[in-house]
Amino acid sequence: MRGGDPDFDEFVRERHDQLLRYAVMLTGRRVDAEEIVQEALMRCLARWRLVRPDNKIAYARKAVYHEFLRTVRNKPPVPVDELGEHVDVADFTGSVVAHSHVLQMLQQLPARQRAAVVCRVFGDMTEAQAAKALGCSVGTVKSLTSRGLAKIRSLWVAEEAAAPGRRGPK
Repeated sequence: MRGGDPDFDEFVRERHDQLLRYAVMLTGRRVDAEEIVQEALMRCLARWRLVRPDNKIAYARKAVYHEFLRTVRNKPPVPVDELGEHVDVADFTGSVVAHSHVLQMLQQLPARQRAAVVCRVFGDMTEAQAAKALGCSVGTVKSLTSRGLAKIRSLWVAEEAAAPGRRGPK
């Protein structure tokens, strides 16, 4: 993406992959994530000169998050069984998330809970950073993350009960 602004172009070169990984975790599908990042970056370009230099990545993450929410509101969800094994996450999330079941469980969370969990757990953000990225209070981030992780734990336990002998979190 070339915006005609050298600072913006450099930012996109340096941060595109990071924003794409964030969007993949939100959507569960690389194709959707690419569209969301592209649209979010186009929106960012329009106001780029107004963004403080120390706030650029947070501004872009927030744009990706809001584009994700816009997409979720305007598109029916993808059934979990259609996500398949092709989700491209193993290159950056490590052995815990490489297991496709975690991504499938993330897809079962409401959009705001999923975004909070992705920011806090996979984005390695502090509560304050996540709150800034999501445009909400720290208390809301705590609540959304707590409920999202509780739901994932309950899904994992239910899966363990249905398929004994598989190892999961304790």
